[in-house]
Amino acid sequence: MGVWNFKGGSIWSEKGFIPNKSTRISVTQEDDRDIHLSESSVIVPGLVDFHCHLWAPGAEIGVTDKQYLSSGVTTVGDAGTFGYDGWEEANRYWANSPLTVRSWLSALPEGLTNHPNPNPTKPENISLDRIVEVASLADDRLLGIKIRLGQVDITTDRSLLRLAREAADRTDLRMMVHLTETKLDIEEVTQYFNKGDILTHPFQGRDGNVLNTGGKVKKEFIAAVERGIVLDIGHGRKHFNWNVFYKCLAEGIKPDTISTDLTSASWRKYPVYNMSYIISKMIVGGLSRDEAFRTVLVTAPKLLGIDDFTFTPNNLVVLDSTSTETAFPDVDGETVLGNIHYQPKHLIFNGIPDIESVSSWK
Repeated sequence: MGVWNFKGGSIWSEKGFIPNKSTRISVTQEDDRDIHLSESSVIVPGLVDFHCHLWAPGAEIGVTDKQYLSSGVTTVGDAGTFGYDGWEEANRYWANSPLTVRSWLSALPEGLTNHPNPNPTKPENISLDRIVEVASLADDRLLGIKIRLGQVDITTDRSLLRLAREAADRTDLRMMVHLTETKLDIEEVTQYFNKGDILTHPFQGRDGNVLNTGGKVKKEFIAAVERGIVLDIGHGRKHFNWNVFYKCLAEGIKPDTISTDLTSASWRKYPVYNMSYIISKMIVGGLSRDEAFRTVLVTAPKLLGIDDFTFTPNNLVVLDSTSTETAFPDVDGETVLGNIHYQPKHLIFNGIPDIESVSSWK
């Protein structure tokens, strides 16, 4: 047993980042060490990815828990990888994960276990009773009902919205709605939302986006935000556009949660790569450092039902930012350059340190 003493950099606190004089943590099978951090380094209790897809048997789309840990992520919200045909088994599997896992139940019985899915279950063949049964018997690791608009047609999307609203109401849970590529207008989509429901992919630039034909943010979307819907980045490979993001920032609309929507196909590949890359992208895009990390370290845990996401005696993550100019492309070809790029430098999980740089984890 040894003690590692981290000196310098900044450390997360209730007030945001403050200068770090000395942070000590016990580690197993290591000698005592003093580790001097650069001025750009930040110390956090771990990263929270509010929207991702986590591996479990039957879901090849998912990223493994070891991969998430290697990027400094210790807590995740799986966004509907499983529907009622597989969620209970996946939930039992995730209960033994080293990660803290919460999840959404897809309204599709198959979820995303067959992705891409050319023939998703039709709404009329989805059992609302089975959704309600699974959700009602679930433990607190289930967050709500997830639907994915834009896969088939307008009629299907309307049916899914009605289904999700009724299921959420009957189970007293929230709903999460995937926006990208729906032909429905944002006003119609958000009519189904209650305060606290999650709109994911709001800053995408494809069908269903929140700008009008004149390139302005639709007033109906602004009104929905003012009503209290929650905006989740859900970056992914198709769901983030710089122009839409900047137009929203100009109207005072910012993401409530920063998340990756990572899958096995996008893990460590641009424009997503990993969680710390997406955080860096949002800071380069205009959020302050404290704003960006607050969405990850405060808002996301609360939405996941984790009220006390703070430092423990056993967990600590150090992110270091390079000053080298880095390219941050959106999904539609526009690139923003910035000199902030956080990457995991040290990770201590359950008192066990990895190697000096976690970049070697695969």
